[in-house]
Amino acid sequence: MTTTDSTFDFSTCTVADLALQFPQAIGIFNTYYLDYCCHGKTPFMQACADAGLNPHKIWQEIMETKFNQGPESKMRFETWDATLLIDYITQHHHTYVRESIPQIMELLNKISDVHGQDSPYVLTIRDTFNALAEELLNHLPKEEEILFPAIRRLLESSTPKSVAASIQFPISVMEHEHDSAGDLIKSLRSLTSQYTSPASACPTFQYTYKMLKEFDEDLMQHIHLENNILFPKAKM
Repeated sequence: MTTTDSTFDFSTCTVADLALQFPQAIGIFNTYYLDYCCHGKTPFMQACADAGLNPHKIWQEIMETKFNQGPESKMRFETWDATLLIDYITQHHHTYVRESIPQIMELLNKISDVHGQDSPYVLTIRDTFNALAEELLNHLPKEEEILFPAIRRLLESSTPKSVAASIQFPISVMEHEHDSAGDLIKSLRSLTSQYTSPASACPTFQYTYKMLKEFDEDLMQHIHLENNILFPKAKM
């Protein structure tokens, strides 16, 4: 979708369309927990209505923050070729997942040991994150060892249509697993009151919630790059 800000009709687009056309929108979506990746094909107006948000207000915020976002939010990932995108996803997002999971698990174990008896919901947070971690650590090798090499072969093939047909099922499996991970993230948001630690929380408790929020935002960007950009390129 190529258009100008003044002619863009946000009332007819999906959440993913907005994330692709205006990368700065991702920061706004993260703030309001609007799903632009796992369920990015939801119409923007419907997503706002479901979340009890005013779409005109959200659109205005997107326009106001256009020039105030970090470097990654200004990257036009949709212009990258699939090989470069795969390299970026693997080196940046997959590495982040693998490095962050043990750190967050250690923090959750600490606050569970200290606060679990008085605040049992902390144990549920730990169990939910552990389920998410297991899901992702089983998921990443499937992409790195099966799907991503298949996409590379597709790009190098002299008969791309026949190769493309063969990767539709692996892509659908990965999308389904993305949905499962997204559901676990939504559970974490609910359990943590959108990562808002209690007023009396100790520094470790506060830092744990900060790490969980960062993990959430990175995972949403990660899935967005795959569901909304990489996979459509492979399906062409």
